[in-house]
Amino acid sequence: MRTIYSPFVLILSAFLTGLAQHPLQLGWLVWFTLIPLIFVFNRITIFRHFIMAGLIWGCTYHLTVIFWLAGNIGTTPLTGFISMLSAVLFLALNIIAVSFIMYFLKNKFPKKWFWYFPVVWVSMEYIRSMGTLGFPWVSLANTQLDFLTLAQNVEITGIYGISFWIVLINVLMFNWLVRPFRENFLWILFFFMFPWITGWFLMPELQNDNEFLEVAVIQPNIHLYQKWKPGATKENITTLLDISNPALKQNVDLIIWPESSISTYLLQGNDSYLKWIQRELKDTKLIAGIPYFSGVEPERKYYNSVALIQADSISNVYHKMKLVPLAEYIPFSNIFPSLKKLNLGQANFTHGEEHKIMNVNNFKCAAMICFESTFPSISRQFINDGAEVLIYVINDGWYEHPPEPQQHAKQAVFRAIENRRPVIRCTNTGISMVIDAGGNISHQIPLNERGMIQAKIQTQSHATFYTRNGDIFAKLNVLLCIFFI
Repeated sequence: MRTIYSPFVLILSAFLTGLAQHPLQLGWLVWFTLIPLIFVFNRITIFRHFIMAGLIWGCTYHLTVIFWLAGNIGTTPLTGFISMLSAVLFLALNIIAVSFIMYFLKNKFPKKWFWYFPVVWVSMEYIRSMGTLGFPWVSLANTQLDFLTLAQNVEITGIYGISFWIVLINVLMFNWLVRPFRENFLWILFFFMFPWITGWFLMPELQNDNEFLEVAVIQPNIHLYQKWKPGATKENITTLLDISNPALKQNVDLIIWPESSISTYLLQGNDSYLKWIQRELKDTKLIAGIPYFSGVEPERKYYNSVALIQADSISNVYHKMKLVPLAEYIPFSNIFPSLKKLNLGQANFTHGEEHKIMNVNNFKCAAMICFESTFPSISRQFINDGAEVLIYVINDGWYEHPPEPQQHAKQAVFRAIENRRPVIRCTNTGISMVIDAGGNISHQIPLNERGMIQAKIQTQSHATFYTRNGDIFAKLNVLLCIFFI
């Protein structure tokens, strides 16, 4: 049985865990794919073996999940490959850290070390989501979005409660395999069923009052080469207005266009385009992704922004706060300005600093941009500032094929459940969605299709435990991890 401890088994474990992140309905795999990793930790004793196990597992897992980074059509194949490889190696550090802590705990608690594994995993997963290079995209919790009843628990624990449960089930199964007693098997059944039962009780009864926000979500499916082609601005706006025309005729409350839908500085020196759009709006409001700048050269700042446009005014402009490292800016370039001179095919945007609420016919809307939809804390802050509807404008056109668009899209379901607020997801090439406060996807436009969603959005008013307290479950795990050490 020595082969069960070989690098091949680590690779297989990590690959199957990563496979569960893809749009293949394989989320159930992670209920047992961590068991080989625990067996490896159980057998090895030398520090460098723990580090090597973490490196092998971490690289394989993250390569399986985010291999698509190399296919970014906005850069050269070589740069895309280097970016992907760098991201994989960086993210693998998180698993190496898990391995390091488990080595320490195994030496300290040789009989009970594996019971600490869920706490250590969640602590490192939470820490990885923080800071300039935070990346919650690869959280184990994201594998479970096929199971809506289970997902309801994030209203209490956030996504890290789901990750904890996944690791705990693997630990319980390992314990049963090592000690195949009846009571150990019963513990597996109990802890497996518990979040399904609580999730069933947490499933909300949605309000059905007379007040609603009537929206139209536009997915123009404009290829990026067409979007940024010199002189294409008029043609692109024409496409957006043509798709929006039925909703404009019905005077819907709000039309939403995706991230960077207008490939020109609409609010700075392009009055003809702005007035053209405003003439078409009449009584309808428009939330649209736009590029924006402030100041004069050489101190000018550029932003990835979204604006609330009305027939007679511009009400709000929100600047994206969580930019994509190495795509929208060079990390730490605010500290070392010379880094902005590096040309890796990235933009050089400035981080926004203010959560802005957009008032649409007395409905308070939070409009965020792309990558921000993957960070629970950003949406939570908007809700605490009064937002009743979460809107994400997105351009996933850099990736023309699965699985990136699907991985990105499904995370919006958690944002709806965490705060019990409806979510509107508007993308350029897909996948556009409307999600209710229970996490149900009521409307959807598939990838690489042009279309419009019209929906009546019912708002919710109560604050969930997660909205009030944030990632307190994850923070408790971090404190426990420190205490154990």
